[in-house]
Amino acid sequence: MNPELSLTRLGVTGRGRSDGDRVEVEVHGDQHLVIIHSPRGISEVTLQRLGETWPKRVVVQMRLKGLESLTVSGGEMAVQAAVSTGRDRAAIRQWPVPDEQVALTANDPLWLDLRIIPGGRAETVRGFEWTVPWGLQQVNPCELRVNFIDFYR
Repeated sequence: MNPELSLTRLGVTGRGRSDGDRVEVEVHGDQHLVIIHSPRGISEVTLQRLGETWPKRVVVQMRLKGLESLTVSGGEMAVQAAVSTGRDRAAIRQWPVPDEQVALTANDPLWLDLRIIPGGRAETVRGFEWTVPWGLQQVNPCELRVNFIDFYR
């Protein structure tokens, strides 16, 4: 096994509106898993690459009950997403900034592959998971900013 693959190549800084915000990074081979806990649900996290390039795969889990606004930006590129949940369905939308009228598809370079993490019996949603888009990785910015709001208040 290549020892470099097990080294963390990603730094994280967080700035939230609550002291309870917490960010963890786990390394699994060439994949980095970032887990964001935000009890208040409104925050910003900055992901910083520590090497010359981004890890091959960066997956972000957000432990939130809702996701009404997500913005991921790096360099001159940005993507936004939102999840609308109803009784029996959820609608996930993704679009490039600033054009909310353009819906992204799985082949787009800014596709987040945003998914709902199902909850247990007492909760319908445990959180959300997405992958840093390959388009942002190719631009190779030093950092990515992740801004999110669980529910508008």
